[in-house]
Order: sequence, then C-alpha cells, then structure tokens
Amino acid sequence: MKKRLLTIPAVTTLLTGLCASVNAAPYDWNYPAPIKSPGANDNGKVVLFDVSHGGTEGNADWVIDGGFSDFADSLANAGYTVQEYRGVDKNSDGVIQFVDDYTHPSTTNSNANEAVITYSAISHADVLVLAESNRPFTQSELQALENFVADGKGIFFVADHYNADRNLNTWDSTEVFNGYNRSTLPQFNVGGSYGDLRNPGTANGWLAQEFGIRFRFNAIDWHSGASGIEPASQVEGLTTGVGPVLMAGGATLAITDPNKAKGLVYFSTSDSPSRWSHAVDSGLYFGGTAEGPYVAIAKSGAGKAAFIGDSSPIEDASPKYKRQDNGNTKSTYPGWTDAGNAAQLSMNLIDWLATPQSYTRFDTSAHPAGTATPTPMASEELDDPDNGQPWNTPSGGYNPWGASTFDYAAYGAPDGPGGNTGSGNGNALSVSDALAEPTGTTVTVEGVITQAINGEYALEIQDSAGSATLYVKLESQYRSAFSPQNNPQVIGETLQVSGERDVYMGEPSIEYVTDMQWVASNASSGTCGSNGAVSVNDAYASSQGSPLTVIGEVIGGVNDPHALELGDLVSSTTLYVKLEADQRAEYSPANNPAMVGQTLKVDGVRDLYMSTPSLESVSHLAVMGNCP
Repeated sequence: MKKRLLTIPAVTTLLTGLCASVNAAPYDWNYPAPIKSPGANDNGKVVLFDVSHGGTEGNADWVIDGGFSDFADSLANAGYTVQEYRGVDKNSDGVIQFVDDYTHPSTTNSNANEAVITYSAISHADVLVLAESNRPFTQSELQALENFVADGKGIFFVADHYNADRNLNTWDSTEVFNGYNRSTLPQFNVGGSYGDLRNPGTANGWLAQEFGIRFRFNAIDWHSGASGIEPASQVEGLTTGVGPVLMAGGATLAITDPNKAKGLVYFSTSDSPSRWSHAVDSGLYFGGTAEGPYVAIAKSGAGKAAFIGDSSPIEDASPKYKRQDNGNTKSTYPGWTDAGNAAQLSMNLIDWLATPQSYTRFDTSAHPAGTATPTPMASEELDDPDNGQPWNTPSGGYNPWGASTFDYAAYGAPDGPGGNTGSGNGNALSVSDALAEPTGTTVTVEGVITQAINGEYALEIQDSAGSATLYVKLESQYRSAFSPQNNPQVIGETLQVSGERDVYMGEPSIEYVTDMQWVASNASSGTCGSNGAVSVNDAYASSQGSPLTVIGEVIGGVNDPHALELGDLVSSTTLYVKLEADQRAEYSPANNPAMVGQTLKVDGVRDLYMSTPSLESVSHLAVMGNCP
C-alpha cells in the first residue's frame, strides 16, 4: 500500500551520462536518477523511460520509481535494465536543469537547456518510452528520435486524452507526439529550433510522416475495456494473452499508412464508449473501428514503434513526486493490476520493440498490412475549441516554463525531501505574518480552523500560538471537505491554504484560493484531517456492529462497482467499504478512477463484506482534501 510520507527514499544508482559524483545543491535531493537492474536473467537490453519532456506534470508520475514502478519492476524481472532518462549534463555539474528555449527562443537558452534528447545520449538503449511528453520537441530532437529508430531501436508512445495539458503550457501529449499543436494560431509558428508547430489541417505531421499514424484529439471513456482485439497472427503475435483494455479518459489513433502502421486493439461492435465528461468537443467522433485503434504498432525501416492512447491501464498507485503547480499529493490509478490492465500487452510490446527485425514494412503474408482509418482527421480536429489556451490558467506564481517556480518535492524543483525541511510548499506563513501582507499579495498560510463564517462559504483560521485570525473564503469545490458547517470535525485541525490576501465581510481574509491541504497534525494516528474519526487500523480492530467514522486512503475497487478498499494512512491495514447504490457513481473506483489515492471519510457500521472486515450501511462519504 502507498504511504503518505514526507520523505522520498534516496536512490543510489547512476544517471546515464551523468557525473553522479558531482551533485550540485539544491537539486541533490533528487539525484542520482534511479536504475532498476535485472538478476541472473539479464538479457543485455536497456529500456529508457524519458522524463526530459514531461511525464511528471499534474497527477502524472510516469517514473520508474513512482507511478510506473510496477511496469519497471516487471521489465527488470524479465531481464531488462531499466533507466530514467533526464537529459544531457552539458555543464558537468551533476544535475539536469531545464532552461526555457520555447517561450524565450535564443541560441543562449538552447545551448543552456539540458532537458533535451540527443541521439548519442539515448543510443545505448534498445527501447525508449515516451510517456505523456508535455513539452514539444525541437527539430533536432525529432531527428534524434528518427536516428534512434533507423538504428533498429523501438519507441513506445504513451499518450492520453486531448487536453491532458498537465503542466498548463497549452501542450498535451497527443500534440507533442503528432508534432503540432491543435491550434492554428500564429503563436504556434514558433520558428527557430522548433519551426512551425501550427495545426496543418490535415493528417500530416511528424508522427504520420515517420510512422504512418497520428493521435486523435478525442477524449473517450470506456471502463469495461476496448474489446476489439486483433488476432495475434495478424499483429506479430502481440495480442497473445491480451483481454479488453481499460480506457479512462483516453485517445485513439488514426492510421494514415497501413504499410507502416496497424491497430492491435479497437472498439468492437459490443463496446459502448462515451465522451469523457470534460472533453472540449464531442469527444467521440465516429465510434467503432472508424474511431481508429486504441493500441497500435508501426514499422519504420529497421526500427519500430508502439502506441497507446491512455496511461490508466499501465500506471500504478504509487506516485513519487508532488504536483509542480501546487505541491499537492498526486493520485494515480492502480491500472497495472486492476481489471482492464495492459500489463501483458505492454510487456509483449517492449519485447517486440527490443528485438531487431529484418523486415521494414507490413506488406507480406508473414507481416500483413494494417487497415487505414477511414477519416484520419475529423472536422472537429481542424482547430482548437480552447483557442490555444491551457487547460487551466496557471496561478500562485507557477510558470510551466520555469523550474524555479515548481513546488517543493515536485520533479525538477530545486528543493525536496532531503534538501529542505519544509512541508507542503515549504513557504507557509503564520496567520500573523499573513495579516502583515498587503492586499493582493499571493500567500500560503497555515492556521487552526476555529469556526464557520457565513454558513458554508468561509471559515476562520487562527495562529496556533496566538489570537490572530483570518477569514478564508471557500471556493465551491472546497466547501464539502473544509467547511465547518458541512464537516464540523475539521474544527481544531491545522490547515494550509494558498490564495490572495483580501478582505471578506470587512475582515482580513484569504480569497481566490488555489490550494488547501491538511497539515499532518494527526498523521501519526492515521486520521488526517478529522479529530472525531478513527483510523482504518482502529476500525479493523473494532467490534462488528460498531458505528464508526473512519479516515483512510482509497486503494482500489472491490467487486466493482459495489465496494472499495480503504487503507490506513500509516500502516498496511485495509478494510472494505460497501457502497450504497447512490454512492457508486461518485465513489466507486470502477466508475471514477480518480478516487484512487484520495483520502476519504466514511460514516458506517463495522461489518464483514465478502468475509473481510468492512464498513457497511454507509450514511456519508466525503473526500477530505489533500493530506500531507
């Protein structure tokens, strides 16, 4: 079970191409980069997981010792050496630092930016995994990828739904991989080392030219799993042992050259995919096989590539880093082991990508061609409904192009566990200090909740060692978990809140709140954020029939969608929570994968469900915000 800890274990292995003996403060909290080595079954092959262009933004945590650790462990157990690729240490100072050469394109910035892909830096690997890259590639980086493939190597492209713009820089992985932004605005004709990145209005683009395929800009849900699995004999044996593959807000692909690319997994006639609830357009363009494959492969000369349109069936629920934009704890999904996983499929793909092949195209009976997607670019994909804007507007001083603004313990941030003694974002003010700040100042404040203000719309916090008080105006999304009127048990809890100094109802306040977190005052008891609740560990030991309020972390679904598994915040103890019919849409991980990793307060009765200690007759559930 994942623990909510304030430290990250130090790694002890070397970063490829990095002088690990020269660690430069303050980044040394996260160096050297991890390596996972095989045992006696070493097959001599190397798989690189790239983080030079993203994969750790927002809730993503696609690193080999975090949200992709199950994937990496399986590869190491199969004989692969698994490494994390961060870039090129140009100045030999022991760390890789990103310098913005996109919004500030210049020769100086380009030469200084170390978070780059070069052929010489990746050429030792057999497979490169590009998981949700959220920064565009330069033309020289695309050439490096082409050279890698021409050398007989393989690339695994892991994308997500359109507008998975996790770092809020207006780019998501479908756009990065295709080689152009969805927008046609002049601002995306960057020039210089990037060239023209505007939507060409056709299915052409770097990915289509190199591999005969492109990622669609759709956004689809189908939790039962895409079940149109192509026969193994038609797809290089890669669907052997593969069942329906979960899609929890994902994209499909469009095949533009069936002699280069072919699909492995499609929507079948019995599948009923639907528009992802946050899609910016219709989300689902054609349905069925006309929507294009969800998983596909390509052959490009000596090399090859594989593609999947969602990270959910590959990831696991053990994120390593905090969010870059606000320092919050991430929530990732236990897809590698949950129903609809792509574990076997992913291992099949890596084995294929890592094995040199003499054929160069899909055009023989032994290596049959794919099927071209009827409409490879839908009319809805010809421009951006968001008009070139990010998924959300960055706030609180966060700049997706400036690593110095990344929050404490986020990948790429200067400070983190081992290099800083802070918690949360490491810069929280006391209430007294916040009162001294002028109105309009962005602040992060820590104080004890004393009472509700104006019903559910605000609360009051107080210095832990004094009488100074501030009002906190609550945005709608925070009222259920944090309002003392809705949740009286929060009174007396210590809260960390980020927002703008202002005046509310004539009193000094924090408004325009961007983040709220519980401070770990009760972490040792496993009841983060609620004095009146008991831990999962205590609930497990309670007598059957006892009415309880329990705080724990959602581990995954049980007997989907009828129950969930709740884990203790400190120990490895878990119990089941049987969900009433009207609770399943919101709280069942099968229906709402984002619940996994959330801290949940449950009012119910201690019982047994499926012969396992449980809470039943549940009368109330509430997500408790973000526990440290």
